[in-house]
Amino acid sequence: MKRLCVALCGLAAAVSSAAAADPTVAAPPEAWSVTFASEARYYSWAGNRGYPTTVNTAPGSGSEVYVPFALQLAGKPAEDFKVQFLVRGGWVRAHQGTPGMTGTVDTATDTVTSGTVTYLGINGVQPFAALNLNLPSGRSALFGSAAFARMDPDLVEIATFGEGFNIGPTAGFNLPITPSLIFTASVGYTWRGRFDRERSTSEPNPAIQSPTSVNPGDVLTGTASVGYQDDRWAWSLTGTVSEETTTTENGFDLYRAGRRYLGTASVSYTWPGQGGQTTLTGSAVHSNHNDVKFLALPALVKELMNTNSNLFRIGAQHLFPVGQTIAVGPTASFLRRDHNGYAPGILQMVPEKDRWALGGLARMAVAQNVTLNVRAERVWTHENERPAPNGLQFSVLANAFVAALPVPVVSSHGWVAAFGADVKF
Repeated sequence: MKRLCVALCGLAAAVSSAAAADPTVAAPPEAWSVTFASEARYYSWAGNRGYPTTVNTAPGSGSEVYVPFALQLAGKPAEDFKVQFLVRGGWVRAHQGTPGMTGTVDTATDTVTSGTVTYLGINGVQPFAALNLNLPSGRSALFGSAAFARMDPDLVEIATFGEGFNIGPTAGFNLPITPSLIFTASVGYTWRGRFDRERSTSEPNPAIQSPTSVNPGDVLTGTASVGYQDDRWAWSLTGTVSEETTTTENGFDLYRAGRRYLGTASVSYTWPGQGGQTTLTGSAVHSNHNDVKFLALPALVKELMNTNSNLFRIGAQHLFPVGQTIAVGPTASFLRRDHNGYAPGILQMVPEKDRWALGGLARMAVAQNVTLNVRAERVWTHENERPAPNGLQFSVLANAFVAALPVPVVSSHGWVAAFGADVKF
């Protein structure tokens, strides 16, 4: 999921930048603008089990400090062209203190770059092309105790710390329907490079380490979106379909992910007077059955039940203006991961999981081109039990019973705090 996210995030950045293009045809060249944004984000959590929950019965805890940055350069070097360049990276320190699973890692994250060129010289349509790169400046393999620094991605933002060199070209167009309404469509293909891991991604026990070469599948992605904005309302709808090729480990086919569907929506309303602005967001993800490796068969076979869970997320926030330069307000979100297709007692079963977050945020314009951002949230997660009668679970892939620990209901709680700034030159 993380590897697909890199491709989708890069594509989303390209589409977003293109959608922001000035719909006025043949506008005059503009001066270049530079925007820099960075935050210091702190995560802490504790729960009745460490991570992974299937390995250790001890209560768990951990923390993470993540400092991302983004640098954007945008402008119109010629009358009919708009150009944008974006670089994103960061640094992370992750630590899990669960007894028996204590580990720490300090590393830079991968560096993601993108460039988008939009042509404005055609009346009624704006074609664009983008190129996205993932540069492997992070650490994909964590040997020894550092591997335990991989934590629950619902409690910390960075759960994996690097992958390979990816290259993803995208082509599409913007279609301004009215001055307030725009339609965007694009197609992208991401070639994902090989990288190393400290163990197989199919090995459930993180304590078993054997250097593994992973060649992830490439991703073909199609995206369509429509957006609207006026003095009061702003909304957008986006749909994405992704298809992957086969992922291999040490030269052998491991799995081919099923087709994935992603839908996102957002709507915001600016209230009259000093009422502030309300924003609602939502997303849903569904993946079809994977092709997987059954140990007794030489080739990949489509699984009978769907390993993938559906994911649903909703979020809400409201910002109240305080004077001319400050806005503050509450924020809340809910994420639901449903039960996958396998029954309890099967090794491949993934139980239901819920995540709630409640907090507040503030923004302050300290200068015409500088904005400070502050956010704090309380997070709770609840994951249903994984039964293992008599210490055994049946593995569909091995067609045999294997030893496994039963996992009770897992409850965790944590904090998220962030402070950052946006600067435009």
